[in-house]
Amino acid sequence: MEDTNVTVLVGRLTKDADLKLFEELQVGFFTIATDRKKKKPDGSHTEEASFFEVNTFGRYAEIIVPKLKKGIQVCVTGSLKQERWKDKKTQENRSRLVVTADAIQILGGKNNV
Repeated sequence: MEDTNVTVLVGRLTKDADLKLFEELQVGFFTIATDRKKKKPDGSHTEEASFFEVNTFGRYAEIIVPKLKKGIQVCVTGSLKQERWKDKKTQENRSRLVVTADAIQILGGKNNV
């Protein structure tokens, strides 16, 4: 069986997306926040937010990034990538997960709930 790496997230942009050019490749960067309700032992609920960094590339990034504004809700489909590096000050190994988006669908504006 082949390995699978598919991620689907629905959340809201924490700020306007950025578009940068790296060696003739357009790269879009943005962060989305997703909320999850958690039940407390006393029966009440609390919301817990998670934040995910997302990248998209090429012509698709050039087209979609100008539409990605703070507060809009999006559905991101893509894959997880683990970025690894050595901290220059502490020399400790560091890593983080980033979503590489294959598709981004705008679901609603800032005021849609």
